[in-house]
Amino acid sequence: MINVTDYTLATRIELVQDDQPISWLTLNHLNIRVWGKTFTCGGIGGVGTKEEFRRKGYSRSVLDKSVEVMKDKGFHFSLLFGIPNFYYRWGFASCLPQNRVEIPTYQAERAPLTHEVEEMRPEDFHAIVEIFNDNNKCRTGSVVRDPEHFTKFRLGSHFGVRAQGYVLKKDGQIEGYLVLDQLDRKINAAEIEGRNISAYYSAMAFLAKLAVEKRTEQISANLPADHQFTLIARNYGATVAANYIYNADGMGRIITQEPVLKALEEDLYRNCGLDSETVSLVFSTDLGTTKLGAGKEAKVEIDQMALTQLIFGYRDPKSLIHEGRLKSDLSPETLTAMFPLRIAHLSGPDKF
Repeated sequence: MINVTDYTLATRIELVQDDQPISWLTLNHLNIRVWGKTFTCGGIGGVGTKEEFRRKGYSRSVLDKSVEVMKDKGFHFSLLFGIPNFYYRWGFASCLPQNRVEIPTYQAERAPLTHEVEEMRPEDFHAIVEIFNDNNKCRTGSVVRDPEHFTKFRLGSHFGVRAQGYVLKKDGQIEGYLVLDQLDRKINAAEIEGRNISAYYSAMAFLAKLAVEKRTEQISANLPADHQFTLIARNYGATVAANYIYNADGMGRIITQEPVLKALEEDLYRNCGLDSETVSLVFSTDLGTTKLGAGKEAKVEIDQMALTQLIFGYRDPKSLIHEGRLKSDLSPETLTAMFPLRIAHLSGPDKF
């Protein structure tokens, strides 16, 4: 028997035998941003099965149920952080790259420190959430933080890594903050955000100071290439990397296709310059068919996993056309403009 228990911010799904759970997962109720719009999302985490019951298909039953529950609840997307070559069976595709920037400590020491740096306190979180939400309102893949419930950093850049937070103040006002991994031999920031550019320079200087104290030759941060801190880091000899994992790690899928494409309709047309009054976009996937616009029909045939990757900017249309996973009446150039590459990012402290 599978039990489904709803809580305020999550749903617990458990396969029970003799009144004891033997396989389970937690479905976190999230809001995420895609193309600057907010969508509901089921974040799957805590997937597990008791060792003596493994390899019997119990986890499959729980995951099947989770997709069913998300459809019933009308979630738009689902995300998870998965082991290799497993979650594709439930329609999940890699869509969140691993973003990273590294800076030599001796170079970062040149940055000016113009803020006071203090350890985070509970009363700082309202300002921290405000800064984060404002800075990431257009970041595809980012989680919309609820100030009522986001009151601490549960982890750093990865699972099992504890976090230490600092705020950057000027004239008593919080202008930025850093979330650092608690590591003995490294200086790595899981998150850096600021209200203005000077806060990022101060963050760089503070990280360099810590690195000198720990005698480590470089500092690093899990931030995307177009993040403001990363752009500044280019002036300090930065190495910027994005690891596009295949069939593992940050993965996602569409749960309800129609509302997702309807919400993105205006952007789809604007991106490629088509007129919705003269051209109808007809998307056909394994989830069904969705028609946008009111003109002559232009078909777009694609599997749901590939469509998810296009929406998140993880893949480009031309490669999917070459692989036979995307067929359309539209030209490859039009499709490329419709689905531009972008750098999606879900911050480490928001992982589930």
